[in-house]
Amino acid sequence: MSNIVPAVPSYVIPADVQENVRFLAEKHSRGEIGEIALLCFEPSLPDTDKIKEFQGTWHIHLPYAVPLDFYENPQKYLTVNPVYSEQTEWKDCWKHAKSAKDTEQFAKACIQIFRHCKDLAPHACVMHLPDRDIPQAETLLDCFLQTWKKELPLGLLCLENVRNASYFDYEGLILGTDCSLCFDAAHALTYGQQNCLESNAFMNKVKIVHWSAPFDAEKPEYGKDRHLGLNHLKKHTDYCIQVVKSTAPHAVHVLEIFSWEEIEKSQAFFKQLFV
Repeated sequence: MSNIVPAVPSYVIPADVQENVRFLAEKHSRGEIGEIALLCFEPSLPDTDKIKEFQGTWHIHLPYAVPLDFYENPQKYLTVNPVYSEQTEWKDCWKHAKSAKDTEQFAKACIQIFRHCKDLAPHACVMHLPDRDIPQAETLLDCFLQTWKKELPLGLLCLENVRNASYFDYEGLILGTDCSLCFDAAHALTYGQQNCLESNAFMNKVKIVHWSAPFDAEKPEYGKDRHLGLNHLKKHTDYCIQVVKSTAPHAVHVLEIFSWEEIEKSQAFFKQLFV
């Protein structure tokens, strides 16, 4: 696996999505990347006509935040040119949901985003797990999964470990359904979730792996999520190798670093993990 070709986010240079994809299309032609993670952090529809030139594969990172009034009128935002401004107040999609109906609306919005991107043929969608401290968090996640599977295969959905949400917090739902998983190596290291690697049941469901350094190697700030280059992880090489060995050979490895310069600097360390 030493010839591993990583995926990267759709934002790696300070420009719009179209310019980023044009930049990444050239990198793909040189064999430097194989896939783009289309960042749909907001509940709106990407202009796919402007990014079709990329000839590699795609997956989608679904929203994790919504405008304050989203659950009152989701269709207001589910357009190619949504009405956002500097004054838009953003809320965590799970914490802001007040009922199963809200979560159902959010799930349908995510389904709409996926279907809108059908021409890109995305093979997976990454979704943050809800904070375990949210009241009825498991019920909300179950509602999302049930709504999703009525319209799309659950295997497309990759639930990501985040702060205050390990796979173990939702073990019943994760292992009792056909959902897939996204393993964020930085989150696991920062938030003490390395024990997920010891569960074959979890790791066999991992389709996407996120890589970044959560803290500066010279000034470790555990609890931060800084998406730095991988050279800051050299003191954690054994952990990184364990991540590689614990995930299936077909998993897509994403350098979730929002700077092409830092991605280039990370390549040597990243590739030596697979030797």
